[in-house]
Amino acid sequence: MKALIYLPLLGSALLLGWYITTDSGPVTAPPVLSNKSAEPVAPVAQLRQRTDSSKPGLPLPASVRGTEVDGQLGVDAAGNLLISSQIRHLFDYFLSMAGEENSTATQQRIRDYLTQQLSPPAQGQALALLDNYLDYQQQLAELESRFPETESLDDLFAREQAVQRLRATLFDRETHAAFFAGEEIYNNFTLERLAIHRDSSLDEQQKALATETLRESLPEEMQQLLVPQIHQDLRQQTQALLAAGADHGEIRQLRMQMLGPEATERLGALDQRRAQWQQRVASFNQERDAILDRPGLADVDRQAAVNALLEEQFTETERLRLVH
Repeated sequence: MKALIYLPLLGSALLLGWYITTDSGPVTAPPVLSNKSAEPVAPVAQLRQRTDSSKPGLPLPASVRGTEVDGQLGVDAAGNLLISSQIRHLFDYFLSMAGEENSTATQQRIRDYLTQQLSPPAQGQALALLDNYLDYQQQLAELESRFPETESLDDLFAREQAVQRLRATLFDRETHAAFFAGEEIYNNFTLERLAIHRDSSLDEQQKALATETLRESLPEEMQQLLVPQIHQDLRQQTQALLAAGADHGEIRQLRMQMLGPEATERLGALDQRRAQWQQRVASFNQERDAILDRPGLADVDRQAAVNALLEEQFTETERLRLVH
């Protein structure tokens, strides 16, 4: 079963590119970094504005019809575009339509949206940034075509470093940080974590401790950024292991690899509390059903008996949890 643990870990590393066909990045949103953020902000496009208004008269692809734009535009007091990760979300939202319409129509749709939502000088800045982002997407595809599909850790590191160099070449420092910082932090962490778990000189306990040390070596805000993605990966990999017939020991080993010993102990205690709760609920349901099936009781008496059982077996807070 050990191979089943390493393969999902490799799948996390392959957020870096080879088994994903777009550069949409990890689920965790990258941090919004802008040296203009302290200036007064005048939002000009509300988050998740409906796409129906992006270009009147042009039918939307079926996959996004009736959805809302994922992204937000903002300007400072002087009318300049505020650079944030939200702009990349907006670009990617529209570019996701490219499979259902030709790329020219998709790109024009984004330009029309930016023109509608922004006034100069932010309008010109956003349109120039879009052209830069489209150029990046094209060069990224060309770059990835030069890397073989591989499970080699050296190749995965080389690919990630090449992508980061490409971004640094095409974007200024502020945009690079706002668009890609969170993704790059997570990818680098994932590769380092993968290197730890491929290190045959370490036993499982040492690997778990090294993973925990790696995570704790990051700044606190970066650790917080990683936590949701790590736990999402853990859920996915746990489901895969369970589907493959993994036992409790193998699930614990996966947790040790991804979270370290302290978090693994906390999750184990949570599992135990959940199991105890489920047992209590199952026991209550069995006794309740016996009451409901008891002959000769009026409905009001059955309900009174069930209520009494509830009060006997659960606290007031627990009863609310049962209801919901």
